[in-house]
Amino acid sequence: MEPALENLEQWLNLNEDEQNAVVRDLEEWLGDEYAHRYTLSYANQPSFRVPTFEHLPTGLELNLIGGGEFNMGLSVPEEKAFRSLIEQEGLDKEYFFGFIDMMRPVHSVRVQPFLMSRLPMLNSFAREHLELDLDEYISDYEVDVDYEEQLLPATLSREQMNQLMAKFGFSLPSEAQWEYAYRGRTSTLFYWGDRLIDEDKIALAEFSDPQKCRQAANPFGLVGMAVGEWCADSYRPDYSNASGNDRPVAGEPPYVVRGGAAMLSPWQGCGEWVTCVSAVRQAAEAEDVQAGRFVKVLE
Repeated sequence: MEPALENLEQWLNLNEDEQNAVVRDLEEWLGDEYAHRYTLSYANQPSFRVPTFEHLPTGLELNLIGGGEFNMGLSVPEEKAFRSLIEQEGLDKEYFFGFIDMMRPVHSVRVQPFLMSRLPMLNSFAREHLELDLDEYISDYEVDVDYEEQLLPATLSREQMNQLMAKFGFSLPSEAQWEYAYRGRTSTLFYWGDRLIDEDKIALAEFSDPQKCRQAANPFGLVGMAVGEWCADSYRPDYSNASGNDRPVAGEPPYVVRGGAAMLSPWQGCGEWVTCVSAVRQAAEAEDVQAGRFVKVLE
């Protein structure tokens, strides 16, 4: 594997021509099922260029997540910002401060490079590739446009999600991969900083408008990460025995879910933004329904 793919900082130190050469080599390495479509920068970071590849059998777009190391969990500065926002918003401190322990201790994780779908799995994709009872299946996300035209996240059980992943040779992201991709090199409470921003800019749950998607993307160009998404890991109450690698901790339910603020939109001022915090984790049973993303590890 090209060293620049395994070390994000090395990738960012390459000039544009050098990055393009790495992308061409990766496209060749990936084989006939993938094609490089474009390389863009996001989140007002022009030097942070992210290549997007199309998985030709499905038409899915996946972004390159370069490898590296990061501190997983809620850091001391992030905890300070978290406590400050809870107090500013007048929320129940005892309740919300109870989330802090599940995000500790902070630990260093080494992440291998991978591809991650640019959008959550969409309704249209699930309806095409799963045998769903369309009279009963309706996404938990609803917006005010014609249903047939909605590009909404598919909300599926764990079994349904695994079935789709296996069908195309993908996997769910590990919890470490998800947080690393969500943060996009940031070490702040949210990937956009430590302050709250307008709900409409982050709680995106309908993806038909390319301009809105571009504006809502995080530094890795990933869109819609405020929806609730399955991770591959079984849920642990904290990181007491966490390893330093990015592999999932497989086991019995409940399973880890990341994100979720978009499902609660429109917000009612009840702290819905908390699930946008980079380190926040939730648990879900196998029969619950959540969205999810495709991952392909480059190894």
